[in-house]
Amino acid sequence: MKVQHLVLDPDVHRLLKERKAKTGLTVKEIGNSALRMALGVPTKEELLLEKLVASGKLTREEYERARAEAEKEAQALQVRALEAAVPGRAPRTWTIGGWTVREIYRSPDRQLQIGEQWTEGGKGVSTPVLVHDASHLWAVVLAGKVQVVIEGEERVLGPGEAVHVPPGTPHRTAPLTNDAQVLLLASPEVELPE
Repeated sequence: MKVQHLVLDPDVHRLLKERKAKTGLTVKEIGNSALRMALGVPTKEELLLEKLVASGKLTREEYERARAEAEKEAQALQVRALEAAVPGRAPRTWTIGGWTVREIYRSPDRQLQIGEQWTEGGKGVSTPVLVHDASHLWAVVLAGKVQVVIEGEERVLGPGEAVHVPPGTPHRTAPLTNDAQVLLLASPEVELPE
């Protein structure tokens, strides 16, 4: 049997050690017990599916077909987003919609990426709809006004306001003022064309 290990955060390791000392159980026993309990709780998606099937509004097959189509569409959006990002004149810069984007930092393990984006006469020009399959994205407006549309819901953000975009979430942004500037954090990194 192949032994596989989970990579745990430092705070979880500390809590496991404390629980082990308190109970005398092994880390394996504690971990298996916690995972069995967590895996027994249905996800929101599973609960929604059960409610739709129970109401007769959808069969499991229809749900799986719709889910596969949505996954295909999300992958196509990701490809379009990469094609829409045009490498800029300076190293590690791209133009997308009304934005110039510059990567400031990328961790060696590629788990953290920090960037900035600003507009150069692109006021009102939106990015295409973007989907980042694996990356969480946080955007903090530093200056100006920015339109953010996440899953069809529009918001206008000003200085000091932030938004989180989970992986797989369709979104687009547009600078609404000529001084719009945004700080970006992604984890893991968002891959952009070279």
